[in-house]
Amino acid sequence: MKKIILYAFLIVLLGCNNNTRNHISPTAKEYIDEVISLLEQKSIKKNQIDWTAFTNKIYLHARNSKKIEDTYPCISFAISELKDNHSYFEPAKNSTKDENLNPLPILADENVPRDIGYIRIPFFIGNNETIKDYIDTITEKISQQNKTELKGWIVDLRENFGGNMWPMLVSIEPILGDGIVGYFLDNNNNYEVWKVLEGKVFLNSEIMEQNTNLIHLKNEKPNVAVLINAKTASSGEAISIAFKGRDKTKFFGTKTFGVSTGCKSYTLSDNSRINLAESIFVDRNKTKYGSSIQPDVKCNDNESLQKAIDWLNKID
Repeated sequence: MKKIILYAFLIVLLGCNNNTRNHISPTAKEYIDEVISLLEQKSIKKNQIDWTAFTNKIYLHARNSKKIEDTYPCISFAISELKDNHSYFEPAKNSTKDENLNPLPILADENVPRDIGYIRIPFFIGNNETIKDYIDTITEKISQQNKTELKGWIVDLRENFGGNMWPMLVSIEPILGDGIVGYFLDNNNNYEVWKVLEGKVFLNSEIMEQNTNLIHLKNEKPNVAVLINAKTASSGEAISIAFKGRDKTKFFGTKTFGVSTGCKSYTLSDNSRINLAESIFVDRNKTKYGSSIQPDVKCNDNESLQKAIDWLNKID
């Protein structure tokens, strides 16, 4: 009797699913299928999701959708169901963007003793015209402090919530040093290499960005204190990871935001866009991340700078 009831329940459930799909227009269904196919192929969570159950849930959420625009809430829901905390959906019809309404914060430099170098690596959101200014500004600040007698450097990544990682990476090369500094690792276990070398930063063999005014430190291979906090995110976390495994380096502050994943932008058939997390960050020693980066010395924001100074002062 129980088997009969269970069988009847499954028939009803399947009927409900089919009925739900029947209430979605062919146009809406085609668009939803386009998105689900993309997520199933490329998401970093690809191998952790039951895609049959996932698809049924998305169709249920899209019930009665007729036009593509009707599916937008369902697409946002699908992205949230990936639970990677980094991907997002930007509808083509979304003409008003919050970032255009709210000015980006200006991050001030800290004051440190004259025998310690300090450089803040801020977020970078800009176009090709502003990349050079970003790189030149950081390079000039490093150049102005480039002295043989420095005890070390403080690299401040607090509040760096991300953007384009490549200008950041090539800017900090004089302090970071050359070589392989990290990787992307995708859901098929393929590695892509981050490498910096003589004013250029590479993804595998492709030049992603370059610094035409590269300088070399008078004190090569310095001690480096890296400051991080809960607002260090995304590409800010990528730069943190580039310093992980580097000799003579210590991290101070709180754990980072926790989206150390690589995103790629995909344009859909209606010109909407999905920014999809499809890899995790891996450091030079092939330690895998994908979540928060932990400091070596845990302390509050208002303590991390002084603790970094104290550490550099104690080193022989």
